[in-house]
Amino acid sequence: MTTPDLPHLVDRWAEGFARSRQVAYARYGDVIEVEVDGGGRRLELVLTEPARELLGATAARAASAPDVWVTAFSVDRSEHPAPEGMRMRLDGEVLMSRALAVDGPAPDGVDLEVHGKRLQAVVRAGDEVAASGWVTVLGEHAIVDRVGTAPAHRRRGHASRVMSALERWACENGARTGLLAASPEGQALYASLGWDVTARMTTWCGRSEAQDTP
Repeated sequence: MTTPDLPHLVDRWAEGFARSRQVAYARYGDVIEVEVDGGGRRLELVLTEPARELLGATAARAASAPDVWVTAFSVDRSEHPAPEGMRMRLDGEVLMSRALAVDGPAPDGVDLEVHGKRLQAVVRAGDEVAASGWVTVLGEHAIVDRVGTAPAHRRRGHASRVMSALERWACENGARTGLLAASPEGQALYASLGWDVTARMTTWCGRSEAQDTP
């Protein structure tokens, strides 16, 4: 793993994630709050290498709310036990980074939809969206988000073309370093494209009363 100024990179990632999805983002001390309101969570509390006291205090805020997630970024590869009152929600995701550069011609068959400092790249197969993804540029950083391929169109190189288009546009708009959160399923693709693991991500959520009932 590489660890260049991890708190700054996490801050950039969280802000880019929020801007990509057009949701509210704020920092309160060492805690970043993102009002996701989707994907099973209403609010995500983001921490970087949190001390035990900070993690415990943050978890206490979310312990009774299953739609509030707490995500900790860490370079520690060992398993993190769930804080008191919380349960594991996601494990195995990582923050990945890459030095960006315009390399080779622009990929064919990728439609670009620009929204200010955000770009959506789309590969279509007839009337269907075969693959798509977003990138948000924040100064010299580019945050890649929501890259996915429809099940019927997988293993045809569509995601690689989307990534190439996103990285190229970001670089042309001043970005020099790319950041993304990768699921276990996506990490092999990103690694093959030159992305490196920067930190581990562990996410917990609160327990509902039903889950606490024997």
